[in-house]
Amino acid sequence: MGQMLYDYTKSSIVKVCKTKELFVKEVVKASKVLTPYERDNLINWLFFYTADKPEMQKWLYEVLDKKILVS
Repeated sequence: MGQMLYDYTKSSIVKVCKTKELFVKEVVKASKVLTPYERDNLINWLFFYTADKPEMQKWLYEVLDKKILVS
């Protein structure tokens, strides 16, 4: 079930990446339901996914600076 939740989280983030508020909300939800291993994988995936999206990358760094997603 863990992999399904991880995959669902990724797809949710892709769907809501249009606004900062929704992006942050999904990342906060992910930090509450994913295991530390899955959170680490999600962080790696987010860096990969936002590599060509500078606005989203800025949001990601803000989330990481606030230590929302860090286990």
